[in-house]
Amino acid sequence: MSEWKDGDEAMVTLYRVHGHLAEVECGDYFRTVHVECLHPLPADPHQALKDAVIAAAGEVRTTAPLTDGRLRAIIKMFDALDALTAAQTPPKPDPVEVFYEAVDRQHLCDNVFHPSHRNCLKNVPACHCRRYIAEGLAAVEAARGAK
Repeated sequence: MSEWKDGDEAMVTLYRVHGHLAEVECGDYFRTVHVECLHPLPADPHQALKDAVIAAAGEVRTTAPLTDGRLRAIIKMFDALDALTAAQTPPKPDPVEVFYEAVDRQHLCDNVFHPSHRNCLKNVPACHCRRYIAEGLAAVEAARGAK
């Protein structure tokens, strides 16, 4: 059995609702809870894309083989799959931001690259450190890709 802690969410089945109270199933018996304690399940943000993939796959299955219509249906299905995959893939983090978060920014900007540039962090667009870090990380990525 998993441990429950404050703020965890649980799904319950509503048996009967009586105004401000609701009976929920708890194994072999029912408990009464205040309806203000109940919240709807969050909607799946990718459900429309999933539905498009299912519809496109159905179109592929029902279209006669070896026709232009089937080829268009297959392309449509792959486009829907690509859209769903892209939506579910988390964005790749900016390596410079990851690097900045991992190091002491004040020390980096003041002492490592530009000792005379004391206001580096206060004026991020003019910060030469960020450009040097980005160039260095790009070189590292290029070296990794060359292997």
